[in-house]
Amino acid sequence: MIFIGRINEVKPGEYDETYAIVRSMKNPSPWMAQLVALSPSKALFFDYLSLKKAGTWNADTFKERYVPMFMQEIAQPAPRKVLEQLVEYDRMGRKMALVCFCPDETLCHRSIVAGILQGMGADVRLRSGADYSAYYERYKEMLP
Repeated sequence: MIFIGRINEVKPGEYDETYAIVRSMKNPSPWMAQLVALSPSKALFFDYLSLKKAGTWNADTFKERYVPMFMQEIAQPAPRKVLEQLVEYDRMGRKMALVCFCPDETLCHRSIVAGILQGMGADVRLRSGADYSAYYERYKEMLP
């Protein structure tokens, strides 16, 4: 089972493994590792920050600008390998959490990661109970 949510939604020891899918961790955690391969690139993260600062971050911007750029990043070999590993760990019965800081799941890269993992057959749990598997179809189109 893979829980995908906000960092403040998990507690130490609640999962076999907890990974932060964030651009940077200011305070390293003894119980949470950073998973850079599933985090937005520095360029994409700064683009997101500038859009938020300008007040233009919304569902349309996310869908039309952010999703295509993040899909290009996550379709690269290193992230693909990590996604495949997570699905395999899930099949082995490992309890994992993938977390980030975003307050709105629907406008966050974690919804994209959740959808890809859902489409790959992983047992993904979100507090919202949402189904983001449509992202998997877009992801497959990006693969070589």
